[in-house]
Amino acid sequence: MPFNTIIGHHRPIQWLQTAVRTHHLGHAYLFHGEPAIGKRQTAQALTQLLHCEMPQSDSAPDACGTCRSCHQVEQTIHPDCLIIQPEDGQKQNPKIKIDQIREIEHLVIYRPLIGSHKICLIDEAETMTIEAANALLKTLEDPPDHCLFLLISSRPEHLLPTIRSRCIALRFSPLPVGDVFEFLKKHSSMESSDARLVATFSEGRLGQALHLDPEELKVNLRQYWALLFEEHSDSAAHVFAISESLVKSHQVPEAIHWFQQGLRDLLLLSLEETNSPTLYCDQEPTLRHLAKRIRPSDILELIKELHQLERDQQRNLNMQIGLEQFFFHLHDQLEYAHAHE
Repeated sequence: MPFNTIIGHHRPIQWLQTAVRTHHLGHAYLFHGEPAIGKRQTAQALTQLLHCEMPQSDSAPDACGTCRSCHQVEQTIHPDCLIIQPEDGQKQNPKIKIDQIREIEHLVIYRPLIGSHKICLIDEAETMTIEAANALLKTLEDPPDHCLFLLISSRPEHLLPTIRSRCIALRFSPLPVGDVFEFLKKHSSMESSDARLVATFSEGRLGQALHLDPEELKVNLRQYWALLFEEHSDSAAHVFAISESLVKSHQVPEAIHWFQQGLRDLLLLSLEETNSPTLYCDQEPTLRHLAKRIRPSDILELIKELHQLERDQQRNLNMQIGLEQFFFHLHDQLEYAHAHE
């Protein structure tokens, strides 16, 4: 996947191409941004360029994408490349262990066989254990001239500050939803309405959009709409049961995302910032009805609660209690709205 096949991310790509062209490539980079938006693909494209047997060498250098080295990089079998990622087999909170980081020593001891660099790509770098991170730090403090480290992270704040300070950070931003929609229309067999649903839900993350099933999204849309706006109840037992079910089925991250989307649609309508909902289009009449009766400040408070739930989940706090509080607060707002009809 050469640079010219990547959709968007023009600024970080141009930065890397200029560094290669002017021979000012750093020894370590941190590619950070939302998950599934193209960070790893860009790292792969840079790796291909540095090992390509027939590189394009004009003002925007790029790999050919067809030579033996390019294919080896794409298939992750190139002898001068090492990819480190969280170990399989750990379904909950997979980690990068110190033994994996120690593999770098075997990679960097010899000069590259092909191209100019030995390249170590560390995906989901924020999942390194403390021991693994400290081992990597020692290498980054005195890196071999022929070695390039590419760290990829969607949560760079979880990396050691000393590791971040030794990397050149390049931020990757989500694509405009319209660009994802146009790409899906051209490169998939989706109906236009399905492509729009997928593009909207992906929030500009093309990598995620390419793996989403529109039919599954429609099922989830109906399910989470019901939980958000239909199945509210002042029965504590009902709230406890819903919250427990989401936690036990490991649906909390997915539920938070859908709830955020629904409340965002409601907020935009209440502020009259949009002509129609972005995701829950089929429920527009209900959303418009609620938007006239719930204050934007109250909607914002509910959205803040969901953001706090996301942070709590990363810290492994009790999700069920947080969900219960959210549902009770949501019920209060919906009851207020219905009382003022």
